[in-house]
Amino acid sequence: MREKAENISEFLLGLYANAAEASPDEFRRQTLRRLGGLIAFDFALWGGGRAEDRRVSDLTALGQTPRVIEDWSAVADTDAFCDIALNRIGQTARFDDVENYRRTPAYNEHWKRFGARQMMATIAAEPQDGYVSFVGLCADTETAVFCDAARRLKHALMPHLSAALRINRQTTLCRHADRDEAVGLIGRDGWVLASHGCFTELLRGESDRPDRLPAALRAALPTGSPWQGRTVAAIAERLGEHYLLRLRHLGPLARLTGREREIAQHYVDGLTYREIATALRIAPSTVRNHIFNLYGKLDIASKIELARLCGREADAAPRPDVPHSG
Repeated sequence: MREKAENISEFLLGLYANAAEASPDEFRRQTLRRLGGLIAFDFALWGGGRAEDRRVSDLTALGQTPRVIEDWSAVADTDAFCDIALNRIGQTARFDDVENYRRTPAYNEHWKRFGARQMMATIAAEPQDGYVSFVGLCADTETAVFCDAARRLKHALMPHLSAALRINRQTTLCRHADRDEAVGLIGRDGWVLASHGCFTELLRGESDRPDRLPAALRAALPTGSPWQGRTVAAIAERLGEHYLLRLRHLGPLARLTGREREIAQHYVDGLTYREIATALRIAPSTVRNHIFNLYGKLDIASKIELARLCGREADAAPRPDVPHSG
């Protein structure tokens, strides 16, 4: 008993130490390997996703191909084991908790095919609304290897696994972000897994849900191309199975077209309609129309207000000798 307690203590010390040092993908793999020293299993799954539609968008698989979850989508809606695990958030469930589970299509057409004749899993609610994480341990044997003692241990460890994962994600951001930079760690399905700086506040300008990216920005993630919304500019880079997303606030002038910004700058510099028209080789009436339109976009009514806006954005622009992201 004393030796087992020492092994658990050593596991927890290593868990939090690795959380502060490893990348998110490697942290989960290392943790699952070490967990095998406390609870025997053949393969393990640690992931997360949206509970409502049972869509797993963030997965680490140890000893098994990720297809085990990709193919599970075909039976997810009728999987009675998933039903009971979702109804017991924070508790640990086993296949044997579901009456006649081994007669169901989910077991025979999916889990058994991947060598999961026994499973013990815990689902935990995360801070993001509707997002859950899970850790499942599987064994390819008909023998009930996950005894009550193993269940109690798994149940006791799950809060530590969840807490350490949040620490790991946050420290990962701190390693990759400047002190005041707005950066988020994003899952493949656009969930904000962790944020740094004013990331959440900036995202509110683009989305009703600050815990998930809007659809247009989600679509831009894999491309790595700069993206511009109503109030922010964004650029993403891959970090293993995740993305690092950097946000930068756009001033009011970002609402203008390139031509409108050009005319606005000439106008506040003191040029007349005719002088701007000559410089840009357009008609004075076109200049007048552009200025009328940009006043409407910026919700201003005078040249003084326009000059103030241009001055603010000039003050906020990065200097050539100052590092700037975004």
